[in-house]
Amino acid sequence: MDVKNAFLQGESEEVYMIQPPGVESRVHLNVVCRLKKPLYGLKQAPRAWHSKITQYLHQIGFRMSKSDTSLYIRHESDNPIVIILYVDDLVIGGKDLAEITKVKSLLSGRFEMKDLHELHYFLGIEVIRTPVGILISQRHYVLNLLYKFGLTECKPVSTPLDRNLKIDADSGTAVCDPTQYRQIIGSLIYLTITRPDLSYSVGLLSQFMQHPRNLHHDCAKRILRYVSATMDYGIVYKSNTTIRLEGYTDADWAGYKADRRSTSGFVFSLGSGAISWSSKKQPTVALSSTEA
Repeated sequence: MDVKNAFLQGESEEVYMIQPPGVESRVHLNVVCRLKKPLYGLKQAPRAWHSKITQYLHQIGFRMSKSDTSLYIRHESDNPIVIILYVDDLVIGGKDLAEITKVKSLLSGRFEMKDLHELHYFLGIEVIRTPVGILISQRHYVLNLLYKFGLTECKPVSTPLDRNLKIDADSGTAVCDPTQYRQIIGSLIYLTITRPDLSYSVGLLSQFMQHPRNLHHDCAKRILRYVSATMDYGIVYKSNTTIRLEGYTDADWAGYKADRRSTSGFVFSLGSGAISWSSKKQPTVALSSTEA
């Protein structure tokens, strides 16, 4: 669902603005305008819209998740309905199509909305439905990424980084213009939304964004070459799998030689697909592998 003119829907606190050029009052030169509705470009507008939609969702039985303020859940009998809100876009999910249609009708009656029907593409993430289950990937995003950095015809590799390569802050010579390196790493960070296999390598290279070296830049391009060979990778959530929460974690010991800190990693899966993962350098130095 797409909300039309979302930021005009909110009700803001008292906000005043100077009169626009060309409409100044000739009688009262010091008169200002009091806004009745938030406007696009107004700093308070996003907050006012979020408050408005949250208030209405509460009225129709939804409750905001404590772990994610953009997630709303309604539990009625055995047919929970879930809504994900991103600015002016809403993703509605549930088991009962009739209940989903009812919620759409309630929302459309309160706000002017456009029904975009089944979810196929959202924030760069592709949602593909198969007889086995649902696949989420970022293949189209990867294609645009490779085109942007001129690597559409690059030679693919089978791993994100060379296992025997030691990377630190002083590896190689300094990059003359670090802009492209930062753009590559920033783009790859967004790609880790559906690619847990990139978390470690991207997290490692993101530590050198302030003063990147040529070796770091070459490693970033190697990750893009790996991505070009695995652009169809994603996460599959199978429909006939037992819903069981599983978690795995590991850590090296003093893996980063510059400061002797260890790197922790974890992944949690629900059913057949991963739902949460991370690779992060520890804040303190571990004195043993057990402590790491």
